[in-house]
Amino acid sequence: MEAEILSDDELADLTGYKHRAHQRKWLKDRNWVFIESRGGRPLVGRMFARMKLGMVSPTIADPNPPPTRPAWTPDYSRVN
Repeated sequence: MEAEILSDDELADLTGYKHRAHQRKWLKDRNWVFIESRGGRPLVGRMFARMKLGMVSPTIADPNPPPTRPAWTPDYSRVN
């Protein structure tokens, strides 16, 4: 199973740099979202990398989907 964060080798392949400062600059210049570890290593999420590279399309689920329409509604026209 793959880790959720790109490995050091994957990040070097992606950016073309092994030095962390150059990797961070490459990511910032291309508007990639990442966080830094305490050691200064840029941490890039695997799913974000796949979306950025066009491998998967982002899907955003609506937190408030429209209510479903009932199959029938009662007819109250004949009730007194």
